[in-house]
Amino acid sequence: MLLSIVIVSWNTEDLLRACLKSIYAQTREVSFEVFVVDNNSPDDSAKMVAEEFPEVHLIANRDNRGFAPANNQALERATGKYMMLLNPDTLIVDGAIDKLVKYAEAHQDEPLGVLTCKLLNGDGSLQKSVNKFYSFWRSFIENRFVASLAKKLNLKGDWFMSYWDHNSLREIDWAFGAVMLFSKKMMDEIGMLDDRFFIYAEEVDFYMRAKKAGYKSYFLPEIEIIHYGESSSRQRRSAMFIQNYKSFYLFLRKHYGKLSYYMYRTRACIYLMLWYGYFLLKKDPEQCKVYRETLQWHFSRESAVRH
Repeated sequence: MLLSIVIVSWNTEDLLRACLKSIYAQTREVSFEVFVVDNNSPDDSAKMVAEEFPEVHLIANRDNRGFAPANNQALERATGKYMMLLNPDTLIVDGAIDKLVKYAEAHQDEPLGVLTCKLLNGDGSLQKSVNKFYSFWRSFIENRFVASLAKKLNLKGDWFMSYWDHNSLREIDWAFGAVMLFSKKMMDEIGMLDDRFFIYAEEVDFYMRAKKAGYKSYFLPEIEIIHYGESSSRQRRSAMFIQNYKSFYLFLRKHYGKLSYYMYRTRACIYLMLWYGYFLLKKDPEQCKVYRETLQWHFSRESAVRH
């Protein structure tokens, strides 16, 4: 078996169906197996997979174990030379999986880390997905406050990855985890995903561990996959907003240490208060609720992160 594809789903029945159909329709040149790990979806996702895609290896959890642990359930059973983590809200087009594996095979003697490709929104527009690893000072530049100014000034270069046009092959630090291809050999060396990341930042951690082990990850612009984006996480807005911080704080403590963690946490609280005040003036109760609850979490005992 050349490739094992792992999809973790939660309450995405229709998107998951379309994703699976596109995999089987578009992947013709490589042998592959598909695992779907369903995290106790309240819809009929698991039932749909069992009935409509009997060839899929279905793991139906009785509770929501989170993204990283669910992926690891399948990775433990996968038999492919290569592993692909794929979001259920993606559509494979123009033989994208075949092309990714073909690139990996052609460069298998190199220290390949994670391969990813260009992501497109549902309307065909670019979904920017590549980022640098965290830097405290860069975080003041690559954010919503200065994004519009940077665009007007046409800022480019390594410091401005979020404004990069995603049109050239290049070695990268990390990219969104919607599509990740890597060898089983590398995974056996650096380990699977870190189970402590319930959702968010698990891909950044994986890319970081690959880089520390001497592997090089690449973005392949000529390969495209449609990604509808955050179909599961947007269903629980406040909880997922808090989880995003929780996961990133774990990542900081793991790879950067206490000083970076406390510096970023202080910055985050200041920004959260500013955004709360902004939406208060805008009279947007939904956004106010999100930022208020996130601030309250930051000052609770639950928010303490220890590594």
